[in-house]
Amino acid sequence: MVRLYDRIRIGIVGLGWIGQEIARAAFEDARVSLVGVVDSDPTKAGRDLGEIIGEGRLGVPIDADVGAMLSRARPEVAVICSTSSVEALSPTLELCIEHGAHVVTTCENMADPDSALSQLRPGIEERARAADVVILATGVNPGFAMDRLPVTLSQATRNIRRIRVVRVVDASTRRAQLQAKIGVGMTPQAFGDAIRNGTVGHAGLGSSLRLVSKGLGISLDKTTEALSPLLADTATTSTLGAVPAGRVRGIYQIARGYRTRREIITLELTMALDEPEPRDTIDIVGEPPIHFEGELPGDDCTVATVLSAVSVVVTMSPGLRTVLDVPLERPEEPERDTTSSAGSAAAIVLERSGTQIPKKADAVTDAVSFRRSRSATLTEEPPTVAPLTAAPLTDGDGDGDARTKRPGRAEVVSRKRRPAKEAKTSKEAKKKPGKASVRAKTKADARSKRLSPDARGSGRPGGHAGAGAGAGAGPSAGADAKPSNRRTASSTKRVRRKPRAGD
Repeated sequence: MVRLYDRIRIGIVGLGWIGQEIARAAFEDARVSLVGVVDSDPTKAGRDLGEIIGEGRLGVPIDADVGAMLSRARPEVAVICSTSSVEALSPTLELCIEHGAHVVTTCENMADPDSALSQLRPGIEERARAADVVILATGVNPGFAMDRLPVTLSQATRNIRRIRVVRVVDASTRRAQLQAKIGVGMTPQAFGDAIRNGTVGHAGLGSSLRLVSKGLGISLDKTTEALSPLLADTATTSTLGAVPAGRVRGIYQIARGYRTRREIITLELTMALDEPEPRDTIDIVGEPPIHFEGELPGDDCTVATVLSAVSVVVTMSPGLRTVLDVPLERPEEPERDTTSSAGSAAAIVLERSGTQIPKKADAVTDAVSFRRSRSATLTEEPPTVAPLTAAPLTDGDGDGDARTKRPGRAEVVSRKRRPAKEAKTSKEAKKKPGKASVRAKTKADARSKRLSPDARGSGRPGGHAGAGAGAGAGPSAGADAKPSNRRTASSTKRVRRKPRAGD
């Protein structure tokens, strides 16, 4: 369970550039408390951390031994940012497991633990679980820009057929360590030797490829990775010194994943001096297609991802984990007034709902009443707009409780036409008020004459005489002229019918 109101005790292993930036940020982060630091550099060991990071005396001594720091400071989480090698990291991981400290590391090759198991001591997964320890590698790349971010974006589409991630970094603005890692200033021949020795290039691109594959639920049949130098067209400068034309100014690295001979995943990384358009782009071919473009500053984002991971790693299931296991929700950073756990819990609910926490979070009644008033505000009826909605559908018991539903096309058409028809009928009734009654009377007279004995015996002439008498009788003869024609048509229709039994 996350102890939202307790600072998580952390220790940092490795005081390089990233380690120092994490230490500075930790003192400003309300979620953590920095209690120990380790660095093997003899010029740093034994000194106060504040002297190294330029913050004055902080009361945090720098140890030279990881085990000594773990025993003395007893951190809950060890942040390891001292190496990119899994083999070099392995002994430190074992010490952390022995002391029950979770691990958050920036080691690129640990981003995909399954591919790193062969370089770790056998049984490390089981030992970590038995000690209730989480081991997680994170950073901006790998850890976010080229793996977790595209996997997150993929959740907004379906039927994914292709994904391409491109990251372009202007190394001119980055630290000397990164420039050295991409071979800045080397000759092409020296760069080729460094590739064979594994001392240049980005270490985590293959790990990101495998993470994207896992996140998409796609099993790959084949993966490839290639690295090539980018040469300077003109002379330029770097933190490491001048770079003549024809020397290496950076790298272009690409990883591809195939399924059934089709390239499904493509990750492209360019890190070089004087790149005019640094960017991060993600294109997903799916339904719908997705395009993302932005720029993630590497070093600052790495510090942020590490501290974010520290705040949630204590809640995760033990064992070797990846950034795909890290929850998106981060713990709150509430005020430190924790006199009442119940009041604190109520305040947490309010903050998660987007409402400001009451000043006195320990007052349960204030928090609960505040929440109720907030709920009442949120549940107010919206303004009424004249919509095209169906009439309420009652459940048949006559009590008026209705179920409303969105009208179908047939219902909308029927509701539109029915009033027009009714209006037309009403109009005709007003125009000819006596027509219906005259028609009914005429039909009744014709039926009575046909069934009378005189009509049956008179034959054809009698029929005509009756018709003529009816036509010329009384003052209403002119008004009955049109109904008379209708009687003739009606009689014609009746002759065509099957004769009745009495005829």
